[in-house]
Amino acid sequence: MNKLLLNVFLAIVLALATVAGCAVDRPAGPSGQEDGIWAEGMNTKKTSSVRNTMTTDTFDDKYLAYLAAHTEGNYMASPLSFRYALGLLLTGASGETKAELLRALGVASEEEWTAYCLDFNGFVEYFADGLAREVENFRDEVKRGWIPEGSKEPFRALRVANSVWKNTDLVGESFKDAYRESVTKNYAAEYRAFTSADAVARINEWADIKTEHMIPKLLPDTYNAERLAVVLMNALYFKDAWVTPFEQHLTAPGDFRTRDGETTKKDFMRVTDRFDYYEDGATQLVILPMKGGVSMAFVLGSTEGLGEKISAAKNASVRVTIPKMDLETSFSNGELVDFLKENGVRLAFDAGLADFSAMIDHDIYVSDIIQKTRIKLDEEGVEAAAVTAIMMNETAINIPEEPKVFTADRPFSFYIYTTCNDTTAVMFAGQIVE
Repeated sequence: MNKLLLNVFLAIVLALATVAGCAVDRPAGPSGQEDGIWAEGMNTKKTSSVRNTMTTDTFDDKYLAYLAAHTEGNYMASPLSFRYALGLLLTGASGETKAELLRALGVASEEEWTAYCLDFNGFVEYFADGLAREVENFRDEVKRGWIPEGSKEPFRALRVANSVWKNTDLVGESFKDAYRESVTKNYAAEYRAFTSADAVARINEWADIKTEHMIPKLLPDTYNAERLAVVLMNALYFKDAWVTPFEQHLTAPGDFRTRDGETTKKDFMRVTDRFDYYEDGATQLVILPMKGGVSMAFVLGSTEGLGEKISAAKNASVRVTIPKMDLETSFSNGELVDFLKENGVRLAFDAGLADFSAMIDHDIYVSDIIQKTRIKLDEEGVEAAAVTAIMMNETAINIPEEPKVFTADRPFSFYIYTTCNDTTAVMFAGQIVE
């Protein structure tokens, strides 16, 4: 029996350009650590509980509301990856530049911003530990003969990678010790070097590796790196499977009504089981759990007060119909810069006034912010044993009531999130309107 796998890939860059006239020519240095996909050694806050409820967050709310108001068509973004990259930036800011960023991000201190990331760092460990236990049980069952020899082992992944880069053609100074210590401890940041000539190739190579080759080109070949001095990057990779799988034979084409009232064809997946469900006069939503403690909420109608509505969802029998997805989004035309400016960030983008002296003794400012995401959602998968066991248990439940019906054949929003301890991390969110 096939199992649906959800793959999400994201890379984000904060590019800090050097101020003209301040370049220092020095010989090129080493590129830094060897390539690896795990951000190991991050400082964490131990995850003691995981729920599919949602607590609201000022930054997430503002970020997603801005994108919804300024983006046409289908899209996806990652508030969480943006957070990590902004954490690298915030740690290096000083004076009023830092104060302005803190006000815009809706936190009172850098420690408050970092604490959010530490919660998610802890969840990454929780996720990995859960997989390790599942693999150990799988191997034991193979030895006992309960699972056939040669069956594929369970697999899922949640990976975070951060890196801090400098242009050795332009910047001779080193990153300050306090900055390196902080971003190494809290973000497990790698330190990399590039030149103006190889910047695009090296940045794209890092993004390609960290996203399992799903984002091979974060920057176009024509990207102007002549004055690019410092780059702060985060990559987030996620792969998981539904607790209740979709049967491939139930997938069939159907009509999707777009936001403009047109009709287009999509392949719709179908499953009936017990899920957390909510509806009122403005909103209908269903929450589909995944194996590692992550949930995906599908929302029809209004997303106002979404956190409260998700938290109020009750377990019910639901007949779910959702379309398969293969969606890629790029925010590379100043959208995220404009978002921060609209929320009061000015100095960070000012070549004459930006203060990142806590990062490096070199005059730099933020010149560009780029985020690229991809999501694939379908029925394919290989971790059939655990999913089959869960499905059989669910099927065995006596369900006397008529199932609720959730059919996403018109514009809907989706949220991939987890609530660990008391912190909700919205990993990815987006909308399908056409």
